[in-house]
Amino acid sequence: MLRYQCVVMALVLYLKGSLSQLSVCGRAHFNSRIMGGENASEGAWPWQVTLQSHGKQDGHFCGGSLVNKDWVLTAASCFSRERKSAVTVYLGKQTFNGFNPNQMIRYVKEVILHPNYNSTTKNNDIALLRLHSSVTFSDYVRPVCLAGQGSLFPDDAMSWITGWGNMNSTVPLPGVLQEAMVPIANAYLCDYLLNPGSITTNMICAGYINGGPGICQGDFGGPLVTKLGAAWIQAGIMSWSKGCAQHNSPGVYTLVSQYQIWISSIIKSDLPGFVRYQYSGTTGDSTDG
Repeated sequence: MLRYQCVVMALVLYLKGSLSQLSVCGRAHFNSRIMGGENASEGAWPWQVTLQSHGKQDGHFCGGSLVNKDWVLTAASCFSRERKSAVTVYLGKQTFNGFNPNQMIRYVKEVILHPNYNSTTKNNDIALLRLHSSVTFSDYVRPVCLAGQGSLFPDDAMSWITGWGNMNSTVPLPGVLQEAMVPIANAYLCDYLLNPGSITTNMICAGYINGGPGICQGDFGGPLVTKLGAAWIQAGIMSWSKGCAQHNSPGVYTLVSQYQIWISSIIKSDLPGFVRYQYSGTTGDSTDG
């Protein structure tokens, strides 16, 4: 059994996001998760998407998250060799095999990589995908809230990762959406373990030092989320890892809160719901963006 760390957080529901977006983002009506590491139930993570290409074996090559009715957030590294015309976005998908009654399919109209993305260091590993047509929200397809500028994620705070990536370096894609709970890892320790100087201020680490659930091939671009009140907040984007859930190798994620200004400059209307996540010790204090 995993120990769940309870911390008191301050929640600000409105920073620069639209009020209408904040009324729906991060709500997962079929999610009652406390612990995990196995198949996710249908509708538990309604923002999760699978990016698929006809030129790839099994189609799936990366994950992503819906942030409003027209945009998906993912990793820039997912598009090193992928052309937007070859990518299909599947929303509300539970399994790669069989019938998905709540599934929606959209094509990618535009791919926007962060202008300062470095494919060698993975710094600024973030991208936005504009869908060719809007989606209609349902209990199975809805956007996630995004961590706003100034968010603070304490060490050992429990978060969740989801995706269709390999179970480990030798086991192929699971076929069913997977979920796992992972703790936020200390940035200095993560940097030391992975390679001193490799973790920038635009990254956050999560995972178990002694090995356990973590990022593997096919998970990249997917969300790292944590819950505040009734809403799930995306703290990170799966970016890179040293192997698959190895000892002394936490996963590395793009720190979403660093990119509120950039995201808002691209998505000029119907902004995602930005929520500032702060640890305040033993008391929670609401602040104005």
